Amino acid sequence: MLLVFAHLLAASMALGAIVATDLRLLSKLAQDRTRIAPPNEFVARIVVVALVVLYATGAAIVWQGLLERPDYLANPKLQAKLVLVVLLTINAFVLHRLTFPRLARGRRVARWHASDWIAIGIPVGVSNFLWMFVAFLGVARAWNGTMPFGEVMVIAVVGYGVAQGAVFAILAVAASGADPIANPRAAFVRRWLASLGNLGRPLSGEDDQAPPRHETPLRHVHDDAAAAAITDAIAGALAERRAQPLRGRRPVTG
Repeated sequence: MLLVFAHLLAASMALGAIVATDLRLLSKLAQDRTRIAPPNEFVARIVVVALVVLYATGAAIVWQGLLERPDYLANPKLQAKLVLVVLLTINAFVLHRLTFPRLARGRRVARWHASDWIAIGIPVGVSNFLWMFVAFLGVARAWNGTMPFGEVMVIAVVGYGVAQGAVFAILAVAASGADPIANPRAAFVRRWLASLGNLGRPLSGEDDQAPPRHETPLRHVHDDAAAAAITDAIAGALAERRAQPLRGRRPVTG
């Protein structure tokens, strides 16, 4: 039970970090020029640590199962889960070696090349789907010994297709214009997705506006003093000019 709990805890840590990162990405869609930054170092470490713990506890669970039943690995669902975990690990290396360095360039989604869509969109779609589906297989005890390997993989392929389509659709929305006049539909979808990323919190457009100037009473005092000094200097210059005698001018006579 402790092994299963540690396995579940590690999966929950990784899924929580991934979902939080996805929601943060959605919240950025309210900005006019959307840029997708790579996950910060702390989130990346959480996922890596969770993956290591999942491997360790998963291996221990399989070893314990083999001690109890020599045919423990004959479960088709377990076989499919192991294959998908291997794919998830390979995709993690692709993310860290290929996808995240491209995101670190800071290029706007609207200016991505075809290679960016492939190197970023596909690994992100694979990662999001595999983490969710592998976690589902971990709790799908009703499939133990009853669901054939081929059917599990077919469900995985269909589910991945849906997830990948959703990722590309969101990226297409991020690449579209956010002007409510020129692109009203795209702007509405972007604002709706951004609100979803903010967990329903209404957007105030703070990202599109400059931060307000911080006003203090001391600032007002300095501004008033500067204005008064300028006014006095101008008045003094005018008075000095009026006091000077007229030179080179002939008086006007009738």
